[in-house]
Amino acid sequence: MDSQRGALPTPGRRSLHLSRSNSNRTPDTDDDSENSRCPSPLLTIEGGYRIDPFVRYPVVRASRGVQFMADYYVQVWAPQQAQAFSVQNGGNALLELVLPLALRNSMLFQATIAMTRAAWVLRRGSDPLADKMLLRHRGIALRELRDALMAPDRPNPDLVLLTMSTLLTLNYMINDLESFEIHLRVLENMLASTEPEYDTGVKSFVRGRALAFGVLASFLQANQPSYATRINEKGHRISTLTYPGHPFLPDLCAVIAQLPEGFAEVALSGSIAVELISFLVKLTELFIWIASSQHERNAQPKPDMTMQRAIYDLQCLSALQLTPIEMQISRALLAFCLHLYNEMSFHIPLARPLRPLLETFNAHTETPRSPWLNRCLYWCSIVTASAWDTQIDASPERHVVLDNLINKLPEARSWEDTEEMMRMFLWQDRLADEWEICWRAASFRRRRQRRGASPLAVAPLWLIEGVQKSETSSSEEYL
Repeated sequence: MDSQRGALPTPGRRSLHLSRSNSNRTPDTDDDSENSRCPSPLLTIEGGYRIDPFVRYPVVRASRGVQFMADYYVQVWAPQQAQAFSVQNGGNALLELVLPLALRNSMLFQATIAMTRAAWVLRRGSDPLADKMLLRHRGIALRELRDALMAPDRPNPDLVLLTMSTLLTLNYMINDLESFEIHLRVLENMLASTEPEYDTGVKSFVRGRALAFGVLASFLQANQPSYATRINEKGHRISTLTYPGHPFLPDLCAVIAQLPEGFAEVALSGSIAVELISFLVKLTELFIWIASSQHERNAQPKPDMTMQRAIYDLQCLSALQLTPIEMQISRALLAFCLHLYNEMSFHIPLARPLRPLLETFNAHTETPRSPWLNRCLYWCSIVTASAWDTQIDASPERHVVLDNLINKLPEARSWEDTEEMMRMFLWQDRLADEWEICWRAASFRRRRQRRGASPLAVAPLWLIEGVQKSETSSSEEYL
């Protein structure tokens, strides 16, 4: 008896005592211990949307995978697209236009889960076509889309257009060329046949998506045998290359004088062709015009070059026999144009077109002897690595060329020196933060290597994701 009196109360008895003493007290913000023993209301609704648990998902069984992908869509995917997918009231069209319809329709919801799963799988460097959850939800979405189109009653055109657009994005990310081309062609025909007066905002949204994928559709065919024949198409500016010799002609010197200092020094070294020099001049004019204010744009003529044309010409240029530095410049410029164009307009996943650029860029690790060629290659490496790291569907990759140069160049020791050097080539304030993040990630890898730590394949994920301002801290558990 005495031993029992002196003993500490058992956890069970203490819990019972606390429960009785607090049974008649309303829990407040200071002491919520009684309430904390109850399950979260967000988890008590079977198959419920976590932000609003009284809204059920339009599926028979909402597995944990479905709930996680819905969270990823709301917290990661949609916020990253907010800048491009905005409606007139300034909201995010993916959350205000697409998601409400998806929560009421199984067909669109299944397609959305499959697309989100593809982005999630690709981000981790896995094969999306080997992911059973992705394939299952994609198959269900395709079956329900087919049934809706074959039904005697006319389906809701908004749901059909959004489902087709979502599947188009999915096919693009997983590199399903045949399905992508079919969906793009059918979607364009459906948009053309839709009644003009019938538009709740969905048609404009989907038309922008179709236009964006139409511009980048050629990247899915980049490895096809007929790809190189496009250099002979009418209107293409670069089909043959001629290299100047010293002394340069006065007309060529006048053209070189229009280039930024870095590219001008590279041109004066005789390492790049006259046609590429002229192309760089037109591209510089375009970037200066893009960076100017609307008032300044109205006061000057619009450049002959467009971003779509620059992307097309750079693709064709890569099919020619180029010198090593020309190849690296063309790859970096293509990554630069894709990255900038995507930031300016539609924000679609770019890992698919950027992957061959990144792989071929890092496959050539030779370092030139010329200091200016080294600086140019350093600019190219940051531009290419940054374009890849900021994509939501990009898998972890090593940036070999950047890591080699950051250990050798004096300009790479600080971001201030790196920024000053990059301004000597092509600079865009819109991408400056992402370039700085890329440099800091490379510096982090260099410090780890000097300390003898094992090399990282990529920058720490928190460092890469930090540049994407739209993400919230609550999304990090899914990254």
